[in-house]
Amino acid sequence: MKSSSTLTIVLALVAAPVWGEPVDYSRVVRSILSDHCYACHGPDEAQREAGLQLDSRESAVGRLDSGSVAVVPGRPNESAIITRVFAADPDERMPPDGKNPLTDAEKDTLKMWIAEGAPFDSHWAFLPPKHAPLPEVANDSWPRTPIDRFVLARLEAAKIEPSEEADRVTLIRRLSLDLRGLPPTISEVDAFVNDRRPDAYERLVNRLLADPAYGENMATQWLDLARFGDTNGYQDDATRSMWPYRDYVIRSFNANKPFDQFTLENIAGDLLTALSPEERRDQLIGSGFNRNHRFNEEGGSDPEEFRVAYAVDRTNATATTWLGLTFECAQCHDHKYDPISQRDYYQLYAFFNSVQGALGVSKARRQPPVLELPTPKQTARLESLKTKIAAVNAALKTHESESDARFDRWTLRHDLSADDVDRLVALPAIRHILKLDVKERSNGQNALLQFYFRRHYDPVHRRLTDHRESLRTVKKRIQGAVVTTMIMAKMSTRKPAYILRRGHFTDKGDRVEPNVPAILPPLATGSERDRLALARWLVDGKNPLVARVAINRLWKQIFGTGIVKTANDFGTRGEPPSHPPLLDWLATELVRCSWDLKTIQRLILTSATYRQAPAGAELGESEQRAVRIDPNNRLLWHSPRYRLVAETIRDNALAIAGLLSRKFGGPSVMPFQPPGYFADKSTDWDWNLSTGNDRYRRGVYTFWRRTTPYPMLTLFDAPSREVCTALRPRTNTPLQALVTMNDPVYVEASRVFAQRVLTAFDAEIDKTLHETLDRALTYAFRTAVSHNPNGEQIAVLRRIYQRQLEHYRQHRSEAEKLTAHGDAPQLDGIAPPMLAAWMCVANVLLNMDETITRE
Repeated sequence: MKSSSTLTIVLALVAAPVWGEPVDYSRVVRSILSDHCYACHGPDEAQREAGLQLDSRESAVGRLDSGSVAVVPGRPNESAIITRVFAADPDERMPPDGKNPLTDAEKDTLKMWIAEGAPFDSHWAFLPPKHAPLPEVANDSWPRTPIDRFVLARLEAAKIEPSEEADRVTLIRRLSLDLRGLPPTISEVDAFVNDRRPDAYERLVNRLLADPAYGENMATQWLDLARFGDTNGYQDDATRSMWPYRDYVIRSFNANKPFDQFTLENIAGDLLTALSPEERRDQLIGSGFNRNHRFNEEGGSDPEEFRVAYAVDRTNATATTWLGLTFECAQCHDHKYDPISQRDYYQLYAFFNSVQGALGVSKARRQPPVLELPTPKQTARLESLKTKIAAVNAALKTHESESDARFDRWTLRHDLSADDVDRLVALPAIRHILKLDVKERSNGQNALLQFYFRRHYDPVHRRLTDHRESLRTVKKRIQGAVVTTMIMAKMSTRKPAYILRRGHFTDKGDRVEPNVPAILPPLATGSERDRLALARWLVDGKNPLVARVAINRLWKQIFGTGIVKTANDFGTRGEPPSHPPLLDWLATELVRCSWDLKTIQRLILTSATYRQAPAGAELGESEQRAVRIDPNNRLLWHSPRYRLVAETIRDNALAIAGLLSRKFGGPSVMPFQPPGYFADKSTDWDWNLSTGNDRYRRGVYTFWRRTTPYPMLTLFDAPSREVCTALRPRTNTPLQALVTMNDPVYVEASRVFAQRVLTAFDAEIDKTLHETLDRALTYAFRTAVSHNPNGEQIAVLRRIYQRQLEHYRQHRSEAEKLTAHGDAPQLDGIAPPMLAAWMCVANVLLNMDETITRE
């Protein structure tokens, strides 16, 4: 629920007459009604009171049973809704009981809307986006891209001036963090600062977009949506092998795979066709989006209950990721605020109801269907074994045909009676190999006698069969080591789907067929009602939500907040867009450029809006006025400032220290974490600390145990990924500071960072002039935050170093204990007190607010 002050600001921003339009019903009036009225007078028929449905014009302007009319177009004083919201008597006033009262601004907005004729239309997000013409602006020299015209028009209407362009050091650090999730190196900063080519900035953008780290950074947000994890997520929370899906996502972003193709592969990769084995492999791995859900292994659970739960999860994840709607609200009843019925919900659910495998509960670690992903070496070995086994089988066949005569002669010499045959059948060796019961001789007497003859009187046959079994054993061992990942596969016959009353899996209502929500455009006529048809419907360009949601996600990743702040809710309860025409223009542009994400990102990153300086500590008169009008910077009059996401905070510390491993892909790793955190006496699961450079890999590769996620990431607001997450919160707690000061990863990073500084300069720094010490401190500061420190900052760092050096010289044992921390190699010849003092300086730099903040 928004506070009154926040909503007033939002309405003021959105309703400002930038485009010369009247009160906007879709973006303003509907939001007021949704916040205050729809709970009792909205889409949910079961909760509707007085027969009044305010989301329907027919009901709103019709005569009620009481004889009154809620909305009389053009005559607000005759409208019951105005009478009730302005009523002085608390018993008459709406909303009732003083709950969630309207502000004066909201009441006036409703009155103005009715006076203007009370126009009704669909919620803005359900209307097709329009490729609006670029607005005229007074300051025509400021815009660099079309984006700037939309932003500047809003600023000029509010009489706010945009900020000047940021300096080059700020720009490269900002770009590097936004695109790679890593800080720039000093050499990269210097190269850009000294590059005087007219297109130096554009070249930098292109280079960073082409960096392999780009895909890793982009994947972090997508994996939240895909609820990617390395474990099953219930009770024992056993390990699963889904990391190939994570690598597929990173590869897709690096290759700039069109978002429509990426969508098809995630929702229905198993139903696509491909021109090459590599493409087919990626399509199948991509379908793992809908196998990323949690999986219950508890033996006492009802399989049907969890089969339904998995289909529900897929439905909710699809709706959140591509439609940006709180679709899950319609699982148990009609949506209370958006025009989504329970029938709509289960029609979408029906697309995910007929899936092979994972039907309930199981202890199996590999839930079929799975895709085998052998390495080239494993493939070669398996092919070689297949050839050898075939050769042995051919030799056996030849030998058996040649030995038939010897067998016939043997049977003549051994005229066996029926009792003899029974005794042969009872031999343990025969019973074991042929898997026959004493009373069941399905292979017949002759087959049994042949087997007995070959095992005991035909040494060549015995050697060949033994050799074949050894080859099969090796083959089985290699196959057991092959990586597999879960994929989607549809059932040969569609499983019936039903509306589940109150969402309960046993309470079945009407049967439904796969279909899309009635409020959105229909499926293509004649298309098969399967997941592929659903995926194509999402990205056919007519869907009003998908491109908007995708654009908003890109915008949020760059600016910290989306054009629609509620990235997980584009419905009537969501916050209206700050720049509606810009959102629509970008959405249509994304479709026009064939869903090319990098093209849109390049357009955003090269804009004057993006290149603005951040707000300074000291604000001038114009900035102070801007703060009063737009305190949350929703109009983008300066570059936003926000804390980095959890994975990037850790990656930055490792990169600054020089520890970060840039190895790509592969199984998830288990870096340092507090001892005992993952201790679980009820299972045999344990946190097996990775070795070597795997301990220092990027956060996107950290093993994700859903019931107990990596603690550092959790403390910095990473989700558990038990469900689809579109919006991470940003909290600020003392525990976060304790992590960056004391976590084993950060203590070791401080030591290695200190060694890096001492290697760059002189191990005997304390015996030289202050200028040498200050140069070393400057180098360390620039490594952490890219720009040079000012005089005050150098003085503070110098005092810290000198005090800590004096302390550790007097307490050498403490220095030795501190500098022994971590497994990264230690440099010889550095006195422990000096290294410990520099560790303290490094720790301060890694803990600066500026270090973990995107300016």
